[in-house]
Amino acid sequence: MRIFWLASCTLITISFNSLALDVKQRFDHLDKDKNGFLSVQELSSQPHLQKRIAQWDTDKDHQISLLEFKHYLTNKS
Repeated sequence: MRIFWLASCTLITISFNSLALDVKQRFDHLDKDKNGFLSVQELSSQPHLQKRIAQWDTDKDHQISLLEFKHYLTNKS
């Protein structure tokens, strides 16, 4: 039983780390100018993402931070 619990915890930890890495990789791929934010122009090749930029931009600075992007990816319905 203890081995099962340890294996489960290990798999959960790995999956959370993989998700975080995947989000960062997606963000970095879209962040063409590498300034740490996504602009409307950078999302122009992704119309389905560009349409939602106003929803994600919680601080209304007209750009998407990694935190805002992560929130979108992990909370979308």
